[in-house]
Amino acid sequence: MTELSLELDHTGVAVRDLDVGQTTYDRLGFTLTPRSFHSGSRTAGGPVEKWGSGNHCAMFENGYLEIIGITDPNLYSSTKEYLDRYEGQHIVAIGSGDADKSYPILSSRYEGVTPATKLQRQAPFGPNNEETRLAAFRNIHVDRDRFPEAKLIFIDHLTRDVLWQPHLLDHPNGAVALAEVALCVKDLDETCGRLSRLFGTQPEEVRPGGKVFHLSRGNVYVITETRLQEWVGISPPAMPYVAGFGIAVKDLDATRDYLASRGVPTTDHPYPALWVPPENTCGPIVTFSQA
Repeated sequence: MTELSLELDHTGVAVRDLDVGQTTYDRLGFTLTPRSFHSGSRTAGGPVEKWGSGNHCAMFENGYLEIIGITDPNLYSSTKEYLDRYEGQHIVAIGSGDADKSYPILSSRYEGVTPATKLQRQAPFGPNNEETRLAAFRNIHVDRDRFPEAKLIFIDHLTRDVLWQPHLLDHPNGAVALAEVALCVKDLDETCGRLSRLFGTQPEEVRPGGKVFHLSRGNVYVITETRLQEWVGISPPAMPYVAGFGIAVKDLDATRDYLASRGVPTTDHPYPALWVPPENTCGPIVTFSQA
């Protein structure tokens, strides 16, 4: 099978109120970018138009977190379809390099992979946001009818310097990387079979009801609803469901103390890690682990 280096790039949480989402993730200790607004093309080669969504991002040394919401309900936005299902995590973006090179490989592996479309937004730039620069991407999408488990995107970054600005990488909670995402699915083997074709690799079974794909950077876990219940005692709002994401931190004890100081409830995992329940995150299970 043709080789393609893949890495966990970012994950996106859709919120009903972007102000609430911003406050929620600030409380969790993430340094968020100022709000920016999307424009993009709906189809490959189509015109770039203003969209009715905006975001705040938490940028890490490796990967990032996007908090996305509706800013103008009268304009097009893919965020609307996310919120129709549930408030919470929906987007799983995999870095695949040059879209012109990765698209033929991905489309040969799996039906429903669409040619790259343009997405862009004006982003504040500089330590004091003294400039505004264009952040631009090319996104290869996997049709939701073919892959309903998440909004799965293969992303080609065109302006990395605009996103990964040094002053944005320091977080009060000690975050340094997006380490993992977790998908909760109806049929573990069937979903993993489709992901195996897309990723060009086989998953490792980590426990009954759970498998993990190790990318060149970051992990994608696939679990059953039973395993989700055993893990955190939570029932999904819909199935399939993007259940949560994991953040690697500099010092787990310091992160625990910080969250306690902000009144954020946490539960310890034995491996070791701690997690924050969905009612404190606008939907996903947020796990912090030692980098």
